Amino acid sequence: MRPLSGIRVLDFSRLIPGNFATLMLAELGADVIKVEDAKHGDPTRHLPPSLDGQGLYHLLLNRGKKSVAVDFRRGGWQSLLEGADVVVESFRPSTAKSIGVAAEQLRATRPELIHCAITGYGQTGPNAEKPGHDLNYVAEGGLLAVDRPGIVNLPRMFIADVGGGAMSAVAGILAALFARERTGDGASLDISMHDAVLYWMMLPAARELVHGAAAAGGELPTFGRHATYNVYDTADGQRVALGALEPKFWHRFCDVVGRPDWKARQASDEADQAALVADVRTLFLTRSRGEWLQLFSSQSACLSAVNSPSEALADPHVAARDLLIETQGLRAFRAPFISRPAELAPAPALGQHNRDFEIPR
Repeated sequence: MRPLSGIRVLDFSRLIPGNFATLMLAELGADVIKVEDAKHGDPTRHLPPSLDGQGLYHLLLNRGKKSVAVDFRRGGWQSLLEGADVVVESFRPSTAKSIGVAAEQLRATRPELIHCAITGYGQTGPNAEKPGHDLNYVAEGGLLAVDRPGIVNLPRMFIADVGGGAMSAVAGILAALFARERTGDGASLDISMHDAVLYWMMLPAARELVHGAAAAGGELPTFGRHATYNVYDTADGQRVALGALEPKFWHRFCDVVGRPDWKARQASDEADQAALVADVRTLFLTRSRGEWLQLFSSQSACLSAVNSPSEALADPHVAARDLLIETQGLRAFRAPFISRPAELAPAPALGQHNRDFEIPR
């Protein structure tokens, strides 16, 4: 039996944050029912990249779920609430109220229900009705400026959607389910992706958060200005990542490459670090990535390949730990928070389970 066996989740959400969150709940054993607009369904179904008319994100994120298609204006979906433990929705507050899925509406007659709203800016405040996407939340929350000072390339990972919205929602839902076992009471969870980005800013914003710390000295050597912790091009146009933060790892690196004179310069001043980084860059251009990895294969120096997604999937370590699950028409990652992989059904067709729940389309 899996941890959330017997827990039913109604998923009214659209796009990546809610889909990712309810996938995690399905992997934990919850019975997840996607409640979708009958005309178009969840837009995730149609997001590129697509194969044979189906979005790949839909095929991956909606595994293990059921789909019920409804006309929200006509109703008819309310019978699903009778056996539900959790509701997840991602509408702006006024829209949620207009279609009858807001927390105060659903919990008025079902106080034991756990309602989770995943929105851009939360249920309150001047921006509550403001539209936005991942880029807006990381931009306004300060994370984009911190992570991409030059902002030449945008992040390829949806940090606010997944790290902020989905992960925060799952943590909140699991905590609420645990609390309900003790008290019998449900909860209204207000998950704001903008709020979550700010929470992630705790370390980058440390000088602003700790009183009197605006002039605090020092900086971690982890932002590309130090030789010991950087990414380097190799002779074959590939890259390696050196994470030799501790002196023992940096010293070992210096010994292996025959430059013991570099050891004392690990924490040198800014001007010397610039010169040292340039020297290390020149060094790495003398061999291919494979040659460097082979040289350090038995050394403790924190040197890694910068892998493409296909290379990461082919890593022998991934195979040894059974991190990929082969299922119908795709491979999926084993959820890192469960010991035994779940066998999830393929992503459902729109309205595939209407008849099972006697819901008219």
